[in-house]
Amino acid sequence: MRPWLGAACGLVVVGCAALAQAEPTTSTASPQAVSREPVSSEAAASQAVSPDAAPDDPIPFSPAERRSGFTLGIMGGLLSSTARGYPNDVAKINLPEYEADAGLGFSTGGALWLGGTLTDWLSLGIGMVGGSTESGGLTSSGGAFSVRIESFPLFYRGGPWRDAGLLLTAGLGGYSIKRGKEILAQGEGTSAVGAGVFYEPWRWWHLSFGPQLEYSHQFSRSMSAHTLVLGVRTVFYGGP
Repeated sequence: MRPWLGAACGLVVVGCAALAQAEPTTSTASPQAVSREPVSSEAAASQAVSPDAAPDDPIPFSPAERRSGFTLGIMGGLLSSTARGYPNDVAKINLPEYEADAGLGFSTGGALWLGGTLTDWLSLGIGMVGGSTESGGLTSSGGAFSVRIESFPLFYRGGPWRDAGLLLTAGLGGYSIKRGKEILAQGEGTSAVGAGVFYEPWRWWHLSFGPQLEYSHQFSRSMSAHTLVLGVRTVFYGGP
């Protein structure tokens, strides 16, 4: 073999060995780096929130503008009522000869209640309403203790709407029709439901004043009475 040929073969062998020992220069991403886990809807929502928002921050509190806290109210005015019933005796109920009809009468009546105002547009409380009238020699009188809900449904519109409200009542009471001291008809444990509207445009200190129209109906097996009171209400609100 010629010397130059042997030298060339040696160079080729050395170059192949060097290539075999060299590490590949191209790196592959690890499966952990490229794997993608499914993203939940909650996580996606949290990623969409502005980075300035703190998810654990409390909801901003809106201070009361017109009313809040402890509530005490009174209303009085002109009362009109009609009542019809029977003695509180099962044997006499619905018999025409025992029926007493007081007709339509007018007098004064009112309501008293106390409770709390949860927001500018909602108050809850307990109270009583009642009165008496005379007509045709008969006296009809009664009242009821009830749960009272007052709402200002258009408060969000601002202006005078912030002081226009609706009321609902429900409870138990009693009612009777008398001629002198003789009881002609009586309802004990009557159910009582009512509704009304009111407006509180005038304010002084923690007191609000305005007109109110309230209707109530008391009924049982032996008695049915309808009462309507138009008057002025005065309400104390603890705040603002």
